Formats: sequence, C-alpha cells, structure tokens
Amino acid sequence: MLDAGSVVGYLVGRGVLREGRAVEVEALGGGVSNVVLAVRDAERDVVVKQALAKLRVAEEWYAPEERSMVEAVALELAGELTPGAVPRLVDRDPRCHSLTMERAPREWCDWKGLLLSGEQEPWVATRLGELLATWHTGTLAPHALPEELESVSHFEHLRLGPYYATVAAKAPELAPDVLGLAEQLRQSRACFVHGDFSPKNVLVGGRALWVVDFEAAHRGDPAFDVAFMLCHLVLKSIHLPGRSEHLDACALAFVRAYEPGAAGAPELCWPYVLSHVACLLLARVRGKSPAEYLSASGKEVAWRLGVSLLHKPAGSLAELFSRREHVRQ
Repeated sequence: MLDAGSVVGYLVGRGVLREGRAVEVEALGGGVSNVVLAVRDAERDVVVKQALAKLRVAEEWYAPEERSMVEAVALELAGELTPGAVPRLVDRDPRCHSLTMERAPREWCDWKGLLLSGEQEPWVATRLGELLATWHTGTLAPHALPEELESVSHFEHLRLGPYYATVAAKAPELAPDVLGLAEQLRQSRACFVHGDFSPKNVLVGGRALWVVDFEAAHRGDPAFDVAFMLCHLVLKSIHLPGRSEHLDACALAFVRAYEPGAAGAPELCWPYVLSHVACLLLARVRGKSPAEYLSASGKEVAWRLGVSLLHKPAGSLAELFSRREHVRQ
C-alpha cells in the first residue's frame, strides 16, 4: 500500500510529478475505505486515493479493490455531465487500484463538518439537488453508461451487504421489509447512481462545491441517492436538536431542487424513498458503519424513527419531521 514515504516515487514513476522537486505530502482522513494522500509541488496539487481491500471499521468488511477504476469512470462521467462540479481526474492505475485527482483549494471544507458545526447553508442543498437531477436524467438511455458502471457488484459490497443485510441479520423481526427493499434496489436499473451521496462527500468553498467519492457508483435506483442524502440530514437533526429547523430547511431545499430537474426520470414515490431512509437510519445505528457522532440517546432516537418509518412509511418530508419529533418525546 502507498504511504507518505512511497507516494512521491510512485507519482514520479507515473509521470504525474517531476523528479527532484521539493514536495509536501499529507495523509488525509475522513474515510474508511481508502488510503488518501495529498501531494503538492510547485506545479501540482493532487490527491492520491488507493482502495483498501479491508475497510477500517470495527466489524469485518471487505470490498473489491477494483472499485477504484469504477470510481475513475464515474468521476469522468459526472465531470462531462456537470463540468466544475467534481475534481479532475489526473491518473488511474488499475495495477495499484489507485487514482490521482486534483485537490480542492485548501480553504474548502467538507459539508458534513460545516453542518455539524452549525453552519447550515440551504444553497448547498439546492445545488446538490440540481446536480443529482442532472446525473440521473442525463443517464436514462440504455447505453448512456460505460460498461464499468453497469455492474452492481461494488454497490452490493459497499451498501447492500454492510447496510441492509447487516441490519436484517441483527434485527430479524425487520428482515423481511429490509431485505425486500434491498432486492428492489438490485432490480431497478434506471440510471447512474452515485451510491454515497452524503455531506461528507461534498467539499464547499465560497459559492462553489465539488462532489467526490464515486466508488459505489452504478446503474441503479435514483431513489437511493435521494434517500441517502436525506438520511444524513435527518441524523444530524437528531444529533443537533436545536438546529433541526435549519437542517430540515436543507432537506426541503435539496428535494425542491431535485424534483423539477428530474422531470423525465422515474417519479419519486415518497413512501418508497422514505422506506429507504428508514433502512439507512437503522444501518447507521447497527450496520457496519455506525454514525460516529451520535450519542447513545441519539442512536435510540434514530433506531426508533427508522423502525417507525419502516413499519409505516411517511408520505412526505413534513410527516417524517413530525414523526421524528414524536419519537424524541
């Protein structure tokens, strides 16, 4: 695996850097599935991302390292559909399961950190809704995606197994509903799906943003991306009850921007979307990647809300917000 001591020689060998220049190397955190290293010299400022076979979580979680090449293809596709909304790919290396991309400006921050610090800017949510709608509607044609994105294998390893199947195994009473929803995701082959559309994968600076981390991308069900973002916003509203109104405003802004832009894509069925929000809430409590910022009481609220939404799906965001407040009492 690459590290701070070997990455410069690696990039010189790949032709990304020139030999003999002064170079700064920084190990970046924020993820469990990759080695991520930032490298800068006088000409280049890049991030090298190398897929791990075993993810850095408490439970056993393995995923094919070949997903790095899926991410490279998805990154290029998103860049073509929405120029300036994703980092530019500099190099890909199938042998080392790594890719190199341009780095965001140093003053940019991830949206997750901003949300948790109390900075809720609805314009970010609006822009994300617009981008997601463009990706979904722009890839509806049968041959709109590269071959690498036609497989759901990486999505299975990164989402359906560690999220849905793990919850079903730990809560057998919920298994029929959870596994049924997972099967619907397997069967839906509508369009490009990011697969990890969450605040931690959004970098924000001024009035600009990038979306990153496309390793779970595939042709699938657009409802999953919508549900994934909403789940994260709901989790943060549980963690920060005093900021619920602002986080709810972000959720509404996201949906209001997405729905008009997604005209022509499969229409969102809100009970179905919010059933997936339910599964994802449950997964962030008892799945293989629990939300690290939730307190014990927050986990209890998230679990109870997930069970409630799974047994009786909400028909709207307003109903979801109301159900959350009821569960909190």
